[in-house]
Amino acid sequence: MKISIAQLFNGGYWLIYLFLTGKGVFKDDDPIGFWLVTVLNGMVSFYAFYILLVPRFLAKKKFLPFIGWGIGAIIIAALIPTAFISFLSRSALSVIAASIQWELAQKLFLVFGIFALFNGIMATIIKGFFTWYNELHEKTELEKKNLQMELSLLKTHLNPHFLFNTLNNIDILIETDPTAASSYLQKLSDILRFVVYETSQEKIPLTKELAYIRKYVELQQIRTSNKEYVHLKIAGNPGQLMIGPMLFIPFIENAFKHASNKKMNGAITLEIVITDKQIRFTCINIYDTSKSLVEEHSGLGIALIRQRLDLLYKGHYELEITQRENLYCVTAEIKLDGY
Repeated sequence: MKISIAQLFNGGYWLIYLFLTGKGVFKDDDPIGFWLVTVLNGMVSFYAFYILLVPRFLAKKKFLPFIGWGIGAIIIAALIPTAFISFLSRSALSVIAASIQWELAQKLFLVFGIFALFNGIMATIIKGFFTWYNELHEKTELEKKNLQMELSLLKTHLNPHFLFNTLNNIDILIETDPTAASSYLQKLSDILRFVVYETSQEKIPLTKELAYIRKYVELQQIRTSNKEYVHLKIAGNPGQLMIGPMLFIPFIENAFKHASNKKMNGAITLEIVITDKQIRFTCINIYDTSKSLVEEHSGLGIALIRQRLDLLYKGHYELEITQRENLYCVTAEIKLDGY
């Protein structure tokens, strides 16, 4: 099993802590029981902050809950050894006044409280450092993957086939329907502008992404006179939600690339539903089994898309790709953020 840097760091911290708190034991100055409960006190406080409080509250900038629960963790960590030592010492101190026993308990609680506070602070510093380091590392990886994705997207969406086919269709429309041709030309201009400028950002407004998808589908639609070739449904209010640019376009593009003949109704079905900061994307296309292969249906590469989803929405998305008979289905659910 590979040991992480964080585990080594934690191990080193506890070796130093055990040595420093155990110096009195090694010199026979302090009872070993006191040393053990001191270690227990430190571990309870340390890992309460390290495992629970810092990730759950401080990392999410919930400062008041972090302080409140932190004080509670310190009190509990101090009470455990205080109660344990007070119980063991009760018989030895039975002849001493209760007030003296209470005073001793107060001093023990204060000492263990200081130990608990120290370990809580150290846990916060250590966990905070590794959280910052991991976020920095993930951001670097995200920038690298985004660069790869941008280059792939530019190669895919600015290729001559897409442009020539679209321009050729618009050219035909100029003679028959100049108004429609002008509208489609504007859509093509918007798409090229979107690909060049918007894809360089980590996240963009969902409204822009949906507008891009609509225009892309409309441009593909003019290649056939069959108005039922593609079924596109977008439901829900995008509001101020943000999303990584062009997460779904690779799947949509592949659907158009591999879908059956354009005279077939419902050859491609696209559905996007937004509910409660969550988006559900479904893309289903009918394809010719004699011509399409699953491996060829990956477009930019399913592995690359999954990596991008991991970097942007790790733990907050689901992606399922299935193939049955002559249907290829992609379903994705993503928990989104707002502005």
